[in-house]
Amino acid sequence: MPINFFSVPCNNQVGNCQTESIQCHFPFSNDRFGISDANANTRIPAIVLLDNENQWDFTIENPKNIEIKYKAIDYCLDIFRTGTYDVSDDNSSINEFSSDNVNTIDRGIIKRCEGFLYKDDEWILFFEIKNRPKGDWLIDARRKFEETILSFKEHHPNLSHIIIEPIVSNKSFFRTHQSEMIQKKILKDKIGVELKVQTNFTVD
Repeated sequence: MPINFFSVPCNNQVGNCQTESIQCHFPFSNDRFGISDANANTRIPAIVLLDNENQWDFTIENPKNIEIKYKAIDYCLDIFRTGTYDVSDDNSSINEFSSDNVNTIDRGIIKRCEGFLYKDDEWILFFEIKNRPKGDWLIDARRKFEETILSFKEHHPNLSHIIIEPIVSNKSFFRTHQSEMIQKKILKDKIGVELKVQTNFTVD
């Protein structure tokens, strides 16, 4: 069945649709805010924080107070693989990708990024949060963007053209990742846009 990435509320009873001041799909225009993924280990989606800056994993500056919205994906939206696409194989063809909200062939849930920020009919920013100084965090982030955005484009083809470069934010990493250019190229070949590695984003 078709997946609605904008559907609220989700089935997660501790998700931000029920418990946070800035809920999914709720318009807000604060000039500065952050995204926190501090509760990921307890399967709680990333949340928008308007204060407690020390808890921000991803900082958003909105100097023009533009109205935007947030939608959680990881631990919020069930997206099951229904095709033969293998995200761990960089040579897999996107024509092999398909997804559904029902686990029809027992291939499990896709790799999902944290969520996305969006301005209606203008842009959609997918983002992923990492807090690791070492390891394969960038490869994992790219694969999450890859499957999440392929699924989004499959189920919302009319919005594909407003997807901007997704951002992976890692406050524990302060230099250029050795495989950054490779991961950018792979993602662009798969979904049409490169990823960015940065800890902030300015709404314009």
